[in-house]
Amino acid sequence: QEEEVLFPAIEEAIGSSMGPTQVMRLEHEQMRGLLGEMEQALVAKDADAFLGGAETLLVLMQQHNAKEEQIVYPLSDQVLAADPENVLGRLKAMEMVADTTE
Repeated sequence: QEEEVLFPAIEEAIGSSMGPTQVMRLEHEQMRGLLGEMEQALVAKDADAFLGGAETLLVLMQQHNAKEEQIVYPLSDQVLAADPENVLGRLKAMEMVADTTE
């Protein structure tokens, strides 16, 4: 929901999709890639590859979370304070779509 609801609202508010939200999306993609590599390592029973991926993922997530706390969360607060109905409406729309696909 972060990428589908919150980031677009932030991008509308700041007038750009090339800022912090782009960095967050790229890091999310990196994390998904690492999880895929770790899954492959499990299937191959390659403990070293799995542990290496886990260590890399841990560091990436720590750095990512620090960026979210310092940059994305304050922007989110501003966006929600300025137009809470916009974000809440998007969340409700996503929930309705999810309910129809389950």
